[in-house]
Amino acid sequence: MVCGEDRRCVLECRATEECELEEICSGNRCVPAPGCAGCSFAHAQAVCVHGDCSMGPCRSGWIDANGAAEDGCEYECAPAGDEACNGRDDDCDTQTDEDFDLLADPENCGGCGTVCPEPAHSSARCDFGDCFFSCDAGWYDTNGEADDGCESDTCTPAGDEVCNGRDDDCDGTTDEGFDKTLPESCGPFCTVCIFPRAVPRCVDGRCRMGDCEAGWWDINRSPYDGCEYPCEPTGEETCDERDNDCDGATDEGIVCCPEEMVPVTTAGGSFCIDRWEASRPDATATTFGTDPSYATSRPGVLPWPWMSGRVTLSDARAACAAAGKRLCNAAEWVAACRGPDDTEYCYGDAYDAAICNGIDAFGAGGFHYMPTGSFPDCTNEYGVFDINGNVWEMTDDGMMRGGAYNCIDSRTLHQCSFSIDPSRVNAIGFRCCR
Repeated sequence: MVCGEDRRCVLECRATEECELEEICSGNRCVPAPGCAGCSFAHAQAVCVHGDCSMGPCRSGWIDANGAAEDGCEYECAPAGDEACNGRDDDCDTQTDEDFDLLADPENCGGCGTVCPEPAHSSARCDFGDCFFSCDAGWYDTNGEADDGCESDTCTPAGDEVCNGRDDDCDGTTDEGFDKTLPESCGPFCTVCIFPRAVPRCVDGRCRMGDCEAGWWDINRSPYDGCEYPCEPTGEETCDERDNDCDGATDEGIVCCPEEMVPVTTAGGSFCIDRWEASRPDATATTFGTDPSYATSRPGVLPWPWMSGRVTLSDARAACAAAGKRLCNAAEWVAACRGPDDTEYCYGDAYDAAICNGIDAFGAGGFHYMPTGSFPDCTNEYGVFDINGNVWEMTDDGMMRGGAYNCIDSRTLHQCSFSIDPSRVNAIGFRCCR
């Protein structure tokens, strides 16, 4: 119960709708919704309503090209209008110059703006990115020079017929006897189709790239360099700084945590949280240390010093930021504390005085703080230690959670769902997330 505006003890909530957006009503108390833990999307706004996590609008300059919320707005692009032939993705559809066939367009042959010349009595053609010309009916290229085009109205035999787009034997038929549907003699000029590390194909008289050779991938979707990406697939993506699924990206779609942190996956998403309570860089098993420059997560050292001055919200935020992390928010902290089994304490639903460092662990008058990780069973399947007991842990809403070594009622105050204003407690610490 809470103290109401009329100074009467009342239930904090009866329904989730009475709580803040990122909370749910549990046991008549508004508590952080587990589904809001880890609710974030790359380059997009995150919206979490009572545990229902969803992706909001993309941030400026980013596009959700694949329609998958898992990787957020994954494509960096600023729309510039309809697609133009300029080597850029103007319409932000993840393709560049897709409306222009640079292999066959005489206005953009082999590159944007490369116009094939059209000499006398001929028509310009582009074949496999190179410029050619076809003679008009009744005209012939007898000297084989491109500058004067088809300069003669009389066919002069040049020998046996070869596959070159001309009537060499002057029998009125061009390139007879050659199969122009094959990749080695494709199209009107018998082009030899070659794509690096890919199977060449001839489709409707034009060279087209087929499947990549084993061990090679076409990541940039450009036929000009063929299959340019060497990679041997090893299965689904894992945290090993390798491109396991050969899609051109490394460790995408999963949370990879440094050694001093553990991954936590919830309905809202995934995040990393420190294994141990924050400590100063020069802390030891017997001293708090004097260096406040950044927070570390290490076993066997005293947690961040509270006795030399109360830890403030700005202190905790700055210490985590300096370590390349951030202070955990309430939903993340609660999710990590309750563990994958959603228990009341990190180790289970039933209070056990001996498992975590609370007032009952050493008996009346003997309670004291301990180096991080001193209670090896004070953890859960996620692998966070001392999240109950030892020191209170401040979250980004400024509230304290987890209890401490000196809580007069550890059974209640160590519960993962319990929170309290920092002005009412001492032994204040924190841990960082990412």
